[in-house]
Amino acid sequence: MKHFVIALIFLFSLGSAQEVLSLSDQGLERHYILRVPETISPEQPLPLVILLHGRGGNGASMERITKFTDLLTTHSFIAVYPDGIDGQWNYVRGIPGYPESVDDSQFLLHLIDHIAESYPVDRKRLYVTGFSNGGFMTQRLACEVPDVFAAFASVGAAGFGGMPSICEHDTAVSFLFMHGTFDAVVPWDGYSRTNSAGVDVLILADVPRTFAYWAKHSGCSNDTEKASFPQTNEASSVTTLKVLDCPARTETILYIVSGGGHNWPGHPGIIQDEVAGTVNTDINASEEIWQFFSRHQLD
Repeated sequence: MKHFVIALIFLFSLGSAQEVLSLSDQGLERHYILRVPETISPEQPLPLVILLHGRGGNGASMERITKFTDLLTTHSFIAVYPDGIDGQWNYVRGIPGYPESVDDSQFLLHLIDHIAESYPVDRKRLYVTGFSNGGFMTQRLACEVPDVFAAFASVGAAGFGGMPSICEHDTAVSFLFMHGTFDAVVPWDGYSRTNSAGVDVLILADVPRTFAYWAKHSGCSNDTEKASFPQTNEASSVTTLKVLDCPARTETILYIVSGGGHNWPGHPGIIQDEVAGTVNTDINASEEIWQFFSRHQLD
């Protein structure tokens, strides 16, 4: 798993010149990039999408990797790309064995309030998506504050050791997962480590187990419906598994990117090849996620 460790360190040495905004939270100056439509009406509150970068990245790199801002030309919403502390999100806060540090859940809730002071934010249509380390943090938010966001989406991340201990609420949530079967950073089959006592300790759950966990967490059935996208490249294809019989107005779906690596599908040539692996272009991950988000809002 040497490649796994190295990749998490240097995954995103990306970014470009941006106007970076800031706010004070928990005694720290936190930074973010904000994108809003050209025309905003106070009488028409807008959805807000929070996009969380991977380890070693920042808001600028997440914007570049996802090109989510491009969707503002055809869809009306606010997008925010915050920076984690030291290039990462503290999704393991409170789990035994990890040091206590910044509360990123609190920061992100504060960020929503901060943006809503200046822009018309629709509190019924708050969404969060993340890539890699940001995908883990997205699951953390689904565990801690499931009643704040209308839907969640995770790309290149899976369940993590200790997650059930912080995921005490059985609130049904809408969740989209997207993962490459050849992901060398967050392996499809998960990752365990043997401790000093010779016991295997779960570090990352496998993707099917993660998908099943969230379906069960939301009270869905065990039945799934399968569909496929037209394949344009022999190296990769995309299949979806949608869980049937979920609670009203919720949805749990998995995008299986067969042959895909650790990347944001639809946008090749951005992440280093040795990390990204094969980038599927049958779908645009950002468009798929937005379409998923737009189907959901809080009561």
